[in-house]
Amino acid sequence: MSKKETWSYGVNFNQPYTSFDEFFKGKSCREIYQDLETEEELDHLAKTDSLVDKMLTYPDAEAILNKIKEAK
Repeated sequence: MSKKETWSYGVNFNQPYTSFDEFFKGKSCREIYQDLETEEELDHLAKTDSLVDKMLTYPDAEAILNKIKEAK
């Protein structure tokens, strides 16, 4: 009879723990999320301001003014 040969291979990995104290800086997760939402909203407003600044004409405003002039 032949003896069945078996083998095994094991790996162990330990990752050092890094504290998130510096990341949170005393804030809760909810506060951090709300700050991110605020930052994103401010970024969207800045992009909109940039687009408006690049506009040469304002078609919607001109249409409103034309309606007012025609009504007189």
